[in-house]
Amino acid sequence: MSNHVNHLLSQWLPLKDKHKWVLGFIFKTQGSCYRKAGAMMLFSDAGHQLGILSGGCLESDIVKKAHRVMDDGKSRTAVYDDEDEEDIAFKLGVGCGGVVHLSLVSLNQDNQYLELDNVSRLLSQGTACTWECDIAGKQGKCTALDTLNVRPQKAKLEQQEGTQTLAVTHVPPIHLLVIGGGYDATFMTQMAKAQGWTVTLWDPRPAQARVEHFPEVNFLVEDTDIEALNIHIAQHGIHAAVLMSHHRDIDAKSLKLLSQHKLMYIAMLGPLHRKQEIMTLAGVSDTSFCDYFASPAGFDIGGDLPEHIALSVIAQCHAVFYKKPTGAS
Repeated sequence: MSNHVNHLLSQWLPLKDKHKWVLGFIFKTQGSCYRKAGAMMLFSDAGHQLGILSGGCLESDIVKKAHRVMDDGKSRTAVYDDEDEEDIAFKLGVGCGGVVHLSLVSLNQDNQYLELDNVSRLLSQGTACTWECDIAGKQGKCTALDTLNVRPQKAKLEQQEGTQTLAVTHVPPIHLLVIGGGYDATFMTQMAKAQGWTVTLWDPRPAQARVEHFPEVNFLVEDTDIEALNIHIAQHGIHAAVLMSHHRDIDAKSLKLLSQHKLMYIAMLGPLHRKQEIMTLAGVSDTSFCDYFASPAGFDIGGDLPEHIALSVIAQCHAVFYKKPTGAS
């Protein structure tokens, strides 16, 4: 289970009325900190601890404060200053050198679960949303976003009628389509799932993409017709795709299909000269149909094993999604 907010909330949702719950969320940071504003963690009186608010160094103290909130129902804020020798963060040897401002609030029916149940519902449907919550945890608000391909952005702390309110944009996990079900694709799907991504796999060859070899994928499109893949893409909001069938016709047909959809990232394995060959077969003249087209696929990290390739591709896709440098000239 990953630490993506969608996964945390999916664990909490069926248990929300069975235990006392406290939500911890960072509303402001200064300097270097492991997690940034908007990070959240859920605590229960049964011992559940879902998510992380630091590298593990602050959680022991945070959980004590969370239990005090459970006991008296009163929200609390805490400040962890790694540069203050008298602060608990310094004594715990955190070492990041920054300041974390944290809120701990009750999460129950009385405050409508701060609408985190609605956040969970929208993210599970593949819909991005904005979540707003006052620092005292009295009211939460969830608003669905209509914009396609919403990207992550920094949380904003605002003053609204004398109340500090944190606004966080939550985006669903990246949905990656892997075309090709050979041995090397197992590393790609495993690494994508380790990030908390949703994964679809398709390969029209009967001997490939066997379900027993890919137990971690969310969707295995068994229909060999390319139109079945087209329908799946339209229905499930694919963000990114990796062409790794090592078969010219399969890659060409798939690329032609992908050119009809607006994807964030497409990567195609193989050397540079193969890119033009596949594009010619696909009848595609340019790559403007996606935000970023990588061929050869992934960052150049100096490795040639399947696990190295998977690492480089997943990292590059993540960088594109978060609008970070990709190394392209």
